[in-house]
This record gives sequence, structure tokens and C-alpha cells, in this order.
Amino acid sequence: MAGSYLGNMLQKRGHDVEIFEASKPEGHWPVCAWGASRHMLTKFSNQAGLDFEKYIMHVGQRLRMDLPAGKVEYLDLKGLVTYDKRRWEHDLMANVEVKYGAKITKEAFPFGDYDYVLDCTGLHRTLLPKSEEDFVIPAYQYLLENVKGEDEFYTIGYEGAKGYFWYFPLDDGRGFMGAGDVEKKYYGIKEFFERHPEAKTVKKIGRPIRLAPPKKMEPFFDGNVVGVGESIGCVFPMLGEGIIPSLICCDFFLECLGDEKFDSKKYRKKVLSYFDYYDDVYRIVRLKMGGKLSTIRHANLLMSMYRHMKKEESRFGFEVSLDKMNRLVNAL
Repeated sequence: MAGSYLGNMLQKRGHDVEIFEASKPEGHWPVCAWGASRHMLTKFSNQAGLDFEKYIMHVGQRLRMDLPAGKVEYLDLKGLVTYDKRRWEHDLMANVEVKYGAKITKEAFPFGDYDYVLDCTGLHRTLLPKSEEDFVIPAYQYLLENVKGEDEFYTIGYEGAKGYFWYFPLDDGRGFMGAGDVEKKYYGIKEFFERHPEAKTVKKIGRPIRLAPPKKMEPFFDGNVVGVGESIGCVFPMLGEGIIPSLICCDFFLECLGDEKFDSKKYRKKVLSYFDYYDDVYRIVRLKMGGKLSTIRHANLLMSMYRHMKKEESRFGFEVSLDKMNRLVNAL
């Protein structure tokens, strides 16, 4: 996604752009659940010359969260939608040269033929050195059709914040259903199929989710390679959501690309500064996973997460409530 958006924006600026995509055109498939904030995606679409309203599939009203010990919470949604991410990315690349079926490796890629090579390979981080502090959780999901009686966002939070199950509705009885789980138990998937024997599987997609924030994912650069988006940890650790963080990172890159030279120091500073609180969120998640989170000892971390999320409510697309956040943290 970061590559599609940047390809569009850089071409508009008059740069010569080539995109290398490992899959064939018919096999290109965005692997996430296609859910994000309508407010933010409208902004990025406008910048790229697209009308985001054409891509919206489902406008959420309320999200249900099932928690351990039979507890349930509901979040009022403020712009959370699902959208046709595949068509959106295709339209972004409509006027950009894309080389499909390109298997890129560090050993064989002609780096010298380009001023800059952008690593937008997400989880793979194909062209950058591996980070010693990376952290990913296993995950997979199904694209389903003919689902009856599920017309809203639904999640199940796992004990110890070790992952969660999700169902994201699309349109006409279709939706994405899956789970990410450190322990690979994936509670909710079998149960969903048992409740919905009518559901038909269109596609099964497996891919781990990165939770490590940018502070843990340096270096951002290697020679003339620049990491952008999820490849440098632009994923919100509590949710594993990388669409909006990656697009924000893309804009940072564009801001730091001058007429003659890319300002790498400015880019690194902007990324680390903006996503600084992701490190606090990541610490909360890891402490909770380890059974060591204390709402008293770690009050500063929790308040940091709340203040930043509340400030960016429209970016998330759902209400941010201190009471609900505390109940959620305590319930997991």
C-alpha cells in the first residue's frame, strides 16, 4: 500500500518511478482486513486524486468487543469503514509503471540504477537489514461470502493481550474473519464457522503482523535504500493496524524529499518523533503479555496512550474513552 501511494504521489511530482510487485496482476491481493478511518483515507485519496467515497464498502456504527470472563464492551465508531483496498491500490497505480512477478533480492537488485530505492515491503523488510528488536505475531484470515446476521465490526480480545479475533464486514454478506495470536490458538475462528455454516470461504490469507514500533525497527536506511511504512514499524501495536500509520509515514518521506536531495536526518527525526508514543503502547502490550502490567506502576504509560489516542480520535475512527480503555486493559 505504501508503495502504491508513493508511486502515485512521486509520479505526480515529475519523478521517474518504477514499482516492483512480487505477485502477478491477477494475484495481487492486499492482505489486511481493509478497515481504517474514513477521515484519514479521504485526505490521502484527495492528495492522490481519488474520490474515496467510491471505494467504501461498509460504514461502521458500533464495534463489539468480547473480553475474557464473559465481559463485553462496545465502542461507538466515528468514521471506521471497510473499503475496496484492492481497487483503491490498483487505481493509485493506474499511471505508474509496475513490474509484476518481480522477485526482488538484495543480491540481485541493481541499486546503482536508481537515485533512491524505497523499501515498502511491509513485514518482509526485504532490502533493509533485519532489526534485532523486531516482534511479530502469527495471524491468518478468511475472505468469506454468504455470511448471514453479521453486519457490524466484531472482535474478541485474548487474555494477556496475546492477540485478538476479528470480523470486518464488507458488502453483500462478505467479510474478513481472522485472528492474530502469539500462542497460535486463534480462538473464535472455529466458533465462527460453527455459528455460520452457510459461510463460504473465498480466500484464506496467512501473514504475521508486526507490532514492533519504529524505535525498535532501525535502521531506516541502507545505502540508497529508504524504508517506508510497515517495513520500519509504522503499525499501531495495540491493534496491529498499519494502513494509516504507513500513509502518514509516506507523507513524511514526501516532505523530506527536496528538489535535489532527500533529507534522511529530517525524515528519521519526523518518524521517531511522531510515532514516539507507539513505543509506550508497545511496552504496554509486552508488559500485559508477560503478566507484568500494573495500572498503578505503569500509569504514565497508560495515560500517554490515552492522551495520544484521544487527540487522534478521527485518525482511529472510533471513540477513545478513558473509562473504557481502563476496563479493557483490566479485563485482558
